[in-house]
Amino acid sequence: MLAWLHAQPWYQDYVAANTGEAILVLAQVFNAVMIATCKLLETDPDAVQTFNPFQILFARMFITYVCCLVYMGVTKCVAEYPFGPANLRKLLLARGFFGFFGVFGLYYSLQYLSISDAVAITFLVPMVTGLLAWVLIHERYSWTEAGCALVSFFGVVLIAKPAFIFGTTEDEAGDTSENPEDDSVESSSSSLRLLATSVGLLGVMGASTVYVILRKIGMQAHPLLSVSYFSLMTCVVSCIAIVVVPAYSFRLPESGYQWFLFMLIGFSGFIMQFCLASGVQRVRAGRASMMSYSNMVFALILDAVLWHHLPGLLSMLGISLIIGMAVVVLRHKAADAVVDDPEAKDIPLNVFTDDEVDTTL
Repeated sequence: MLAWLHAQPWYQDYVAANTGEAILVLAQVFNAVMIATCKLLETDPDAVQTFNPFQILFARMFITYVCCLVYMGVTKCVAEYPFGPANLRKLLLARGFFGFFGVFGLYYSLQYLSISDAVAITFLVPMVTGLLAWVLIHERYSWTEAGCALVSFFGVVLIAKPAFIFGTTEDEAGDTSENPEDDSVESSSSSLRLLATSVGLLGVMGASTVYVILRKIGMQAHPLLSVSYFSLMTCVVSCIAIVVVPAYSFRLPESGYQWFLFMLIGFSGFIMQFCLASGVQRVRAGRASMMSYSNMVFALILDAVLWHHLPGLLSMLGISLIIGMAVVVLRHKAADAVVDDPEAKDIPLNVFTDDEVDTTL
């Protein structure tokens, strides 16, 4: 039956030819589910208690790390299991450490920003990555990339809506939410939105640093080995933060619904990372990068379905500026790669995401 199916022209033309793209879109579906689950755990107004980003990260990454260990152990896909080649371990530890900040920036910002606003900020990663790669490993950085980064910064300002620019009234912010006073959707406090945006930008810096490290590692390490270090380091740092920071404490879920959300966020994160690694192997780098922007579509859908929220005029303009400039940068880099080496198949710095971020990573 399978042999007959694979032999059909329509299967080869429409299914097999687009398998990689479908897997990458599926990865973004699970990424959006993971992000929405995180926001529910952090801000659900009907819950007796909500959870801090550190505990959510610990739970999610613990499940992801166990899944990575089991998969790598069963398939024997990683040399020197479970920590990989000795000469790469320092780089992998650095990848995990900076990856924590990449995903923490997103998870923290979800407390005070809508899903679509928080996700839009993560699309700054390609532009910041280009700048860091120019500074740290001396890769080419063009005026086009610099200009796009500057325009994107104004997009971030429109999302943050700082009071010293826009004042404090919701009308000026252009809020079109059906529940404009519901802080579980997005905070009505300008200072909290600015704080969330700032931490989100810290996450962008962390994720961008990870991509530079991944560039240094290259194809020497299996993608799941990189994910395992990322999840392990995130577990360690999150656990330390819960113990050290007085404002945070470890709490057990109080209902079956909350247990379900914690399990969902863990398995969604692992499947997302697995689909990314699988899809990138089947698709040209430029197309793989473009597929990541489907995450914004799913973010807008989840905002509308779960929170009955649509971005305000300023947020929509900011989102459009950031995504538009990111697409320009990706197309510019793809054109440069073809000019430099028409046969080059290296994965660019901005293919993988930490929610990674995940949001990238």
